[in-house]
Amino acid sequence: MLASNATLFLAPDRALAYLHIMTRVKPLEGVHNFRSFHGYEGLEGARVRDGLYRSGHFSRSSEADRDFFKSLGIAVVADLRRPRERALEPSNWDAALGLRVIDSDHDDHDEPPHLQFMRKGDLSAEAVKGYMMSAYRRIPMEEGNQVVFREAFKALASGEADNGFLVHCAAGKDRTGIFCALVLGELGVGYDVVRDDYELTNSAVDYDSLVPKVQARMQDMLGKQVDEASLRTFLGVDGALLDEAFATIGDVDRYLRETLEISDDERDALRARWLER
Repeated sequence: MLASNATLFLAPDRALAYLHIMTRVKPLEGVHNFRSFHGYEGLEGARVRDGLYRSGHFSRSSEADRDFFKSLGIAVVADLRRPRERALEPSNWDAALGLRVIDSDHDDHDEPPHLQFMRKGDLSAEAVKGYMMSAYRRIPMEEGNQVVFREAFKALASGEADNGFLVHCAAGKDRTGIFCALVLGELGVGYDVVRDDYELTNSAVDYDSLVPKVQARMQDMLGKQVDEASLRTFLGVDGALLDEAFATIGDVDRYLRETLEISDDERDALRARWLER
């Protein structure tokens, strides 16, 4: 991690990129990839107002993490994990917060698809890349994800989440990344900016410390040694993956209206609530 005065020694473009990361990312003790996705320029020059957050799961959140979360005033949490994932790593929320947690009981499996792949498949970096591309074709079409996408959109539009909203999955990058891209796109944020925000995972997560831990976990769970290049492909993100998801979605307007059943009034309300001049 760069020191706080590191911008003094960086070229202007790198300094701006570093400040962008530091403004958005909040390193937490037990939660990976916590960051905001508000503040961007949206429709007709309006700004996406504060209150939108994304992250990995909260099962290992510390007391300090929970105190920080409480300070944000978040009222609605969208949890994109499958039932089995939630059961194995239950969120460590403070019950006194009275959060509304949106989740789904659809698409449950004894083992998540990524572990099924890693248990049975070729674990070369190229094979992992191919699996990730297939996952991004699957994610927007799965019923469980669509249920959470739908209810989270409606919560953002209704005012229920006005004080603050968090969306997360396990790592806060794939399912979460697609949902955030849909929301930002609906608010008029340009796709290049949306794609950059998605790729911020690669800077928000300390992969140098995470990769060895995941390697050890995979060895214990699967009895396999997964090389570093494959794990970095698996744990990181690539804009081409988001492109693949949107190619699968096709007409976003139709996806929102017909697949997610978001009405025109709700879409107008979403923009009215989350854009400010």
